[in-house]
Amino acid sequence: MTITAPMDAAARRQSLSKPSLRQDAIAWATRAIGQFRFGSPADVATPEQAVDLGTRAETAGYKWTAIAFFRRALTIDASCTEAITGLGRLQFEKPAQPFMDELRRRFAADICEVIIEIRNPCNYRCFYCVAAGHNNEPVKRFDLAAIEKTLSQIRADLVVIQFDCGGGEPTVHPQFTDLLRICAMRGAVSFPSNNSQDPARWLPAELARRIYVRAAVHPETESKTGLERYARYAQHLMDAGCEFLSMFIAHPTRLSRISEYRAYFAERRVPFIPVPFIGEYEGRSYPHSFTDDEKRMIGLVEEESNWYLQIQPHVNRIRNFRGIPCLAGFRSLTIARDGGIRRCVYDARKLAGPLAEPEPCQVKSCGCGLVLRDVNQMSMPDHYNIFARRAGLEPVDVSWMDAAAMDHGYRSATEAVVAEYKGMYDELMRAYGKEEFRE
Repeated sequence: MTITAPMDAAARRQSLSKPSLRQDAIAWATRAIGQFRFGSPADVATPEQAVDLGTRAETAGYKWTAIAFFRRALTIDASCTEAITGLGRLQFEKPAQPFMDELRRRFAADICEVIIEIRNPCNYRCFYCVAAGHNNEPVKRFDLAAIEKTLSQIRADLVVIQFDCGGGEPTVHPQFTDLLRICAMRGAVSFPSNNSQDPARWLPAELARRIYVRAAVHPETESKTGLERYARYAQHLMDAGCEFLSMFIAHPTRLSRISEYRAYFAERRVPFIPVPFIGEYEGRSYPHSFTDDEKRMIGLVEEESNWYLQIQPHVNRIRNFRGIPCLAGFRSLTIARDGGIRRCVYDARKLAGPLAEPEPCQVKSCGCGLVLRDVNQMSMPDHYNIFARRAGLEPVDVSWMDAAAMDHGYRSATEAVVAEYKGMYDELMRAYGKEEFRE
């Protein structure tokens, strides 16, 4: 056996003067003191108790002890929102965001997004509908006066109102024209449609320039007469002043038709984009399971495509955002049929009014798009400009963005946003334990 002589005082001081060793020693001592003061996480039986001890340890400055208690809470109950938030708050390490940091310094628009639920049956039965089983809801009527009052209380430079249609077709709702008129008088309005109804019946023509129609080409449109009708209605809306976008749901079984429809709508000067199918098909989760060739066909990897489309496969990998700070209820509100306010479509709790700041998400599965505090569309000038023009506001200058991105080592602003938002999303998922603690 070899016996190592003990260090003399000078050698011990020199050893502890090395930064890594000194930090390790401090961390070890801090954890030991923290456990002595607050006990062992392994002895805690309930998530509430673990969160209480974790919060007390954090307040007292014992970071690693607090993390251990929050982790214990999630081991017991992976849906404990307070533990998820505490863990993320302490573990989060901001990734490099040179371009996004510059963008935030140069662009800070005051935007509020409003979602209004419309519930009525759909006249189509698409085989890939994510709302299958919920697309035959009876008509639910609005208290239009209450909605108008709630909208008048929102304070923002730009109000963007979007209709959440569940599984229904909004233009067949009997109050649709009146609702659309009220909303378009307050801000820019965007909604999905199957474009099956004659817009001469439902469009308030005097407010057409404030309206953005996102119309999907669904299987029930895919006949000669169906496509001709769709194109005719699209032209009517564009001539009236609406912004119109034709969207093709890129289900794995429909990919071969993308090039055909690109040509068809280009000939008729109707804007067209494929959008990735989101859901399960033959045991695979999409859009994450699209091959590189399929992503290229849809436009998910091409440099010229929209940054939001490009990051979809990545940010849809995990959609459980419970506990992560979110803009819902703060700068993104849901207004119910009776004029009441909720954070989002998926959170049924009523609010007395808009929140004062971002708060942790409270739901297991998010379908809101991207409204996290640190990864969202509302922070982006391109999103602002789409709707600012509709609302009669001046668009912001974006001519500097590509050059700034190149200064930070990217080929374009799109590449910079995609890379840095992916990095931020990954860090949020890691810090808030989304990979490790599955609900």
